[in-house]
Amino acid sequence: MAQASAFATGSTCALRHGSGSVVQLPLRPLYRDCTSYGFSDLADATIISTIDTLTQRGGGLPQQGVTTALREQVATMAAMADGTAPPSFFLSSLDPGVGKTTTLIRFVQQLLRSNQHEGVAVLLCFSQLDEIAGLIDNMELNKADFAVFTGKGNEINGLSSTPYGEARILFTTQEMVRKRCRGRSFKDTEVFHYQGEVRAVRVWDEAMLPGEVIRLNTDQLASLRDPLRLSHPAMAELIDQLEGDLKVAGDHSFFTWPDVEDASGTSLWSAKRHLHGDLAGHLERLYDLSGRCVRLSKSGKGSTVTTALDSRDVIPDDLAPAVILDASGRVRATYSQWKKQKKNLVRLPSATKSYQNLSVHVMNKGSGKTAWSNNGEELAQEVAHLIDTKPDEEWLVIHHKTSDPERIPNLIRGLMATDTGRISFLNWGRHQGTNAYRDIKNVILAGLNNYSEIDYEMLARCYSGIRNDQKVPKALVDQMRSGELRHHILQALCRSSVRQGNGSDCDPCNAYIIAPSRFGALDFLPEVFPGCTVRTWKTRKLKLKPTGWVADAVAQVTSFFASNPDEVYLYKDLRADLGITNASNFNKRVRHHESYKAVLDELEVEEIATGKGPHRNALAKKPQSFGPVEGAGYIAGV
Repeated sequence: MAQASAFATGSTCALRHGSGSVVQLPLRPLYRDCTSYGFSDLADATIISTIDTLTQRGGGLPQQGVTTALREQVATMAAMADGTAPPSFFLSSLDPGVGKTTTLIRFVQQLLRSNQHEGVAVLLCFSQLDEIAGLIDNMELNKADFAVFTGKGNEINGLSSTPYGEARILFTTQEMVRKRCRGRSFKDTEVFHYQGEVRAVRVWDEAMLPGEVIRLNTDQLASLRDPLRLSHPAMAELIDQLEGDLKVAGDHSFFTWPDVEDASGTSLWSAKRHLHGDLAGHLERLYDLSGRCVRLSKSGKGSTVTTALDSRDVIPDDLAPAVILDASGRVRATYSQWKKQKKNLVRLPSATKSYQNLSVHVMNKGSGKTAWSNNGEELAQEVAHLIDTKPDEEWLVIHHKTSDPERIPNLIRGLMATDTGRISFLNWGRHQGTNAYRDIKNVILAGLNNYSEIDYEMLARCYSGIRNDQKVPKALVDQMRSGELRHHILQALCRSSVRQGNGSDCDPCNAYIIAPSRFGALDFLPEVFPGCTVRTWKTRKLKLKPTGWVADAVAQVTSFFASNPDEVYLYKDLRADLGITNASNFNKRVRHHESYKAVLDELEVEEIATGKGPHRNALAKKPQSFGPVEGAGYIAGV
């Protein structure tokens, strides 16, 4: 006990022994909303075990700030077990690798041993199935003590045969909680109960987003019409009318969605009986929007597809008290707005480790999905060349997910001159909650996980309570964008050796990020990773081998000017010769491609404007400049 007390010496949020009642203590401004609880035997045993584990792992005591933050996490979970925690969501935003998960493991083990907490049960919510299996192993649980409740058909459910309601520890996914609690309170969602009672301790690992954006576009709406026409003609007629109304309403406007059940005379259950997969999801969102004032947005410039958007709560307030373990809590604007708007979020004390051993190199270049579609070979060659400079080291590459999940990895592998077996690839969406790459010291973010402007606007509306028919301040939208970018970069880089360290410093790591300057990464990276070194990653002048449409266009242009060096080659004729009818696609995939431009330079061919218009619409040989005649002599300077 004296050892545990010693760890609190000089802490910013003192912990006193007592009966477990809530005690508000003076705190420095950063922790002014922190609530401390009387430290119980359960909490004492947990913190002693945790500190012992972290000390052995890191070769010394964790820094004081980390110890204080972990003690507060333990005290909050113990207060939930004792039934004394207020109905708030408690956010611990300690950095990855500091000890949040280790603390949770030790708490569960001590809880199961505690004679004073024999009837206390725990609900643990995770974003990835892999996390659950790993945690069960680390907790060394008896199969009688736990159960796993995830989607049907998941093998992980078979790790224990204990009924959900009889297991002290219930593992589930965050999506399962959102799905089962939709439209109801947590206390009424019996599948999460233990012996007929609500589980006292609730822990949510990684990001908690209590609100979500609902979206349905006119193409998705239209896809429902034919499958429902025979069985539910009134519903098909309503869909026809809705689709027309949305197209007329236009972009950046508002629309009152009809009550679908009243207007069609059809319940969701009845309409959904013969629909599956995506169609069932589209139908659910059609009903979800009933009676709402929705925000309308076009999918892009010149697009005929209109999307209806609104937001809703997906986490019931009575899930509180709950502890949220999310390192991104210190960088995401969603938490700040949640705390301000709903006032039921409490930030626990935190501590940021030093990232002085992290070097981040940023290339100012477009790297979104469109850039990878149009200039993928150029981007892949930059990545491949960089990896080749360290032929004996492992690399982690985080990239966009495409319809062909192996497209970007294969592009990079195909351009490498060294062993490709030492590269691990991870797509955005799988960049959280895994420790599988924690020993890799080189990581590349081959593009950032960026959303559309309307997505950031809807996040701002959702978390600030701004209605769809009200204007959202641009500054708030910018905060959301910056916060989400910071969140994804923090989580992605912390899959690598950045998450390792001695508790105060991260392990050495070199990170490389491709992102346009408008994202502001050079400015905010030192805030996300205090103490890190940020440098520019300069692009190289690459000679790219044309492929696909570009290769066909290059061959055609080369052949034309070989036979007609003094002629003008209209772009409309080039498209016709290639069999390409869509000028916009041709411009994106050929004219704007770097390898196409490079070949034009080699051929000494340039784009020119012909006819009455000012736009360049043709190709011609560059005018020859005067110079020395081949074989003749001349005097320099005359």
